[in-house]
Amino acid sequence: MIYVIYLIPVLTIISSMLMYRLNGKKELLKLDLVQFVYAFVLAPALFIWIKSFLYYLLRVEVEVRLSALQIFMIDTAFSTVFLYIFAFVVIHSLTKSFHLQSAKDPLYDIFEHSEFFHLWLTHLIVYIGAMLLVSIMAFFNVYFPLTIETTKPIFYFWTVTGFLVGLVSFVMIWISKPQQNGANFGRVMKLLFGVFFLFHVLLYFLLDPPFKVEHGMYWWSFSLFTAMVICSLFAYKSERAHHWFSRWAERLRHR
Repeated sequence: MIYVIYLIPVLTIISSMLMYRLNGKKELLKLDLVQFVYAFVLAPALFIWIKSFLYYLLRVEVEVRLSALQIFMIDTAFSTVFLYIFAFVVIHSLTKSFHLQSAKDPLYDIFEHSEFFHLWLTHLIVYIGAMLLVSIMAFFNVYFPLTIETTKPIFYFWTVTGFLVGLVSFVMIWISKPQQNGANFGRVMKLLFGVFFLFHVLLYFLLDPPFKVEHGMYWWSFSLFTAMVICSLFAYKSERAHHWFSRWAERLRHR
């Protein structure tokens, strides 16, 4: 096991050196392929390796016996520092992609390139990732009930907050919708609302989670996606609802 731990960083460094000569030759999601691999493959792999190696050192090699809380605090401090470094790695990968493009094309439009990340890629990844995380938590909550004890009114209020968060989330997504000709961001998000809502419906019919606080995360998530689907139906079918959402979007959207 210890040899595998030592082998991973060596392979990571060697692969990064071999890939560097491919700079500027291919793209993925409008990022240079090499820079994409650096930022979203090698850096996360290195992060997992260092965390595993740090945990191994703290539990096995360190003579002083550390408590679970001490190990957690050390791991949290390391993760925080690494996340700051990772943020700048991503910035470097993006700006390096801009640099490579400008070197190949003197008429390269950096603004149009950056707007792809600003209006499309980042918004899609953030929204899809958030909905996926909520759905995963709901899925596990169906199999692993919570041990929380509370009154029914509080549980009902918790479920209602899910619906309200869904309304707010829909307005936020509406605000961030790209204002471009031929943009289909809204259609993509409506499709995803329906897919995640259908996932929750299938969970209900297949696993039949009871409407109790033990499955509160599932019902909160179910309420959230119900609100998003209802807003999608009315926002695009009803002119009055469309005007209402557009009016609030214009008030809240930064100019």
